[in-house]
Amino acid sequence: MGRRLLSQALGINDGVARGLLERLSEKDLIRIAENGASLSEAGRKRLDSELGLLGVGSIHELGETELVPGKRAVGVHLSGRYVMGLNGIRERDEAVRVGADGAITMALLNGRLVVPPDNKDVRDMSRDEDSRLRGLFGPAEKDLLIVGFASDSRLALVGALAAVLSLAR
Repeated sequence: MGRRLLSQALGINDGVARGLLERLSEKDLIRIAENGASLSEAGRKRLDSELGLLGVGSIHELGETELVPGKRAVGVHLSGRYVMGLNGIRERDEAVRVGADGAITMALLNGRLVVPPDNKDVRDMSRDEDSRLRGLFGPAEKDLLIVGFASDSRLALVGALAAVLSLAR
């Protein structure tokens, strides 16, 4: 990824992106080449470690979904992160704050994939999506799935990750 693409993806100017890339390179977290920057082995391990601390099991690009027609979606699986009182509003608001159109928080409770706080069954909204999400993520009891959605997959991912980070606060 080049500095311009990074600056666009993060919504920062080129100078800030250049400084960020330099600092990451100094810490041996990325490799910089003529065609852009990529994660080093140490960078990949650090990213995996940080995601693991947040409970992230997997991330999948979902493309278009029946849950949010006409939008691109990215899903994040969080292992064992459901807590009573979770309502999805904070996660949605964080996704919107970073430029996504929103996020849907789902939990596996009593064997059903539901949307808190009223625990509406995803299967009732779309049997196909319920089956697809279960197949992709393989959630266990009290796991969360956060699906960020936006006009493009990059913003959907940024929104989903912002929603995940909001749960860590």
